[in-house]
Amino acid sequence: MLLAAIAIHLARTHEELEIVQRLSIGMLIAVSLIQFVSQLCLNASLLLPLQACVTRLGFWELYLVRAGGFLAGSVVPVGGGLGVRLAYLRNRGLTYLDFTWATLLSNVLALGAAAVLGGLATGVLWMVAGRPPAGVLAVSAGVLAVSVAATAGFELLPRAARHPKLQRWPWLSATRSLRASRVMATWVFAYSLLRHCLNFVTFGLLMQSLSRGAGDFLAGGLIYALTSPIRMVNITPGNLGVAEWVAALVGRMLAVDVTTGLVAALAFRGVGLVGQGLGVLVGAAWLPIDKRRQQV
Repeated sequence: MLLAAIAIHLARTHEELEIVQRLSIGMLIAVSLIQFVSQLCLNASLLLPLQACVTRLGFWELYLVRAGGFLAGSVVPVGGGLGVRLAYLRNRGLTYLDFTWATLLSNVLALGAAAVLGGLATGVLWMVAGRPPAGVLAVSAGVLAVSVAATAGFELLPRAARHPKLQRWPWLSATRSLRASRVMATWVFAYSLLRHCLNFVTFGLLMQSLSRGAGDFLAGGLIYALTSPIRMVNITPGNLGVAEWVAALVGRMLAVDVTTGLVAALAFRGVGLVGQGLGVLVGAAWLPIDKRRQQV
């Protein structure tokens, strides 16, 4: 339904689709490379907590497993991607508890990084263009509130698991032993923030190319920052349609017309897939070389 709505809207405003011609090949190549680096940062933020549970888990090994999970998640939202990763990592000795803890840790810190970036971008927009619309301030505050709540819940879970009434569930009570070191948490947060910054730049460049306005780079980046939480949970396969409409609606609050917002979001998805594909090619080429090197 959401994809059909996008198709109907673009068909009705086909004259406005001429803005697609403003996306030059050179700019698309540049943002695809930025997305490649963004994917590397995402992989690193997931690898650190997993390495605390699984020994000798390689960077490109995890990248390819994630890529397979992405394909599966595009067919079966949420369960597909998690199922592929868990099935592979279980063979490496990872427990369900370890996998859940590592996934939650990386996602909570990624949400916190998105809230920080969104707050900073909103503040910069306020200084540059005056007070943002009330809707933008509300969304920015909402992202921050969700981030604080998620962080607090994650921190309180091991303490709550000590309650005697929860001892009947060994899986839950075992969370008492799971703690991330300050160094690990800092690095995971740093990689997540860097990834969000790279995505901010990508969306900003796409929006600036489409609109060609002075403040469109900042507006595009802010649209990404405020909508990044919706990209973390797949409602539809790959959140296709959901992410695009949410980006268009947030863009509308920033005086970006709906067509431009949808085109920018679709282009962002496209260059993200290209960046991820580049990583798959590099990983597929590197793993055989690394395997031979270890056998020598």
